[in-house]
This record gives sequence, C-alpha cells and structure tokens, in this order.
Amino acid sequence: MHPSLRIIALIFLAIAIQLVQPRSLMLLGALVLTVTLLLYPALLGRMLRRSRWLLLTLMLIFAFTTPGEYVHGWSIALAPTYEGIVMGLLQAARVTIMLAGLSLLLGSTARDALMAGIYPLMHPLKLLGLSPERFTARLWLTLHYVEQAPAKTPGSSWDMLRGDQALVPVETLQTQLVLVVPTLSWLDWLLLGLLAASSIGYLV
Repeated sequence: MHPSLRIIALIFLAIAIQLVQPRSLMLLGALVLTVTLLLYPALLGRMLRRSRWLLLTLMLIFAFTTPGEYVHGWSIALAPTYEGIVMGLLQAARVTIMLAGLSLLLGSTARDALMAGIYPLMHPLKLLGLSPERFTARLWLTLHYVEQAPAKTPGSSWDMLRGDQALVPVETLQTQLVLVVPTLSWLDWLLLGLLAASSIGYLV
C-alpha cells in the first residue's frame, strides 16, 4: 500500500471512531487491535505503557465531571456518575484504537517511506506560500535525531533547551535528503475510491 494512503487511512480511522455508535466502535476496535496484536504487539505495548496515565486521567475526568446518576454506595461526597464512567471508557477506547492504528502505520512503514507518504499530502501548503519540501525535511530531521538521541542522559534535555548543546551536529548540516515517492498502483486507487465512496455514503 502506498505510504500516503496509509496516512489517509489513519486519518479516516480518527474520524470514524468519533462518528460511529458505541457498538460499531467496539467492533472496529476489536478488528484494529487484533490485527495490531498479531503484527506488532511489542510496539503497541510500548505505546500503551507510555499512555497509561493519559488513559487513566481521561477516564477519571469523565467519571467525576459528567452529570448523571451518582454511583451508589460511594463512601465520600465526591462520587463518579454511571454516565461519566461510560463516557470515560468510550474515550479511552477511542484513544486506544488510535494508538493501535498508529502502531500499524509506524510498524509497517519505515521512516523514509513515511516521509515519502507525507510529502505528497503537504503539497496544498504551496497555496499558502509554504514549502512542503522544507516541512518534510524538518520532520525527517526531527525523527532522525530523536532516534539518535541518548536514552537518558542526566540534564541533556534541559541543556538542549537552553542551547548548551547543539540540536543538530555541525558535521551533518550538509546532509542531503532524497525521498523516493512511489506511484499509486491500481490497488491503491481502488482503496482510495472505496474510502471516498464510504465517506460520501455516510454524508449522504
């Protein structure tokens, strides 16, 4: 699949999980999570571990701030509501599905291929007088130096923010970035047409 189409599919997934009913959301989530667990379980596990506090905070906020019927038998005055718990679980499910979709994208697409997919999608920036080439190059460099950064060096992040350390090594400033953008195959056009048709069908 063309990398641009993979990114578009992730965008469609983000839109779909906000629009579908809870039952359809569960079915969609089960499908995406199953595929991700079969193909990239380690990557999904890392993303979920790093997002665990976000998911917990999200559920607590919805549980304690959503109006509705309070949970019976709560021993303190501040109690969650049944509606809030349901809303919190739904929002956490949406975030989890998006993390699974992102794991599929990152696991199946190398960095250079990802940049080759982003570049064509950035072409409309030219209408605003912006450069898609510059945007793509900066994003590539950002991902590159994040991967090359030391695991955890005491004080390194703060030193870089203060400017005590160079964000980009001088010897690599002249590196030339060459992206090979593949052409869309007939299967890519078919999938793109199906996505467009499903969007139009939903709107109509």
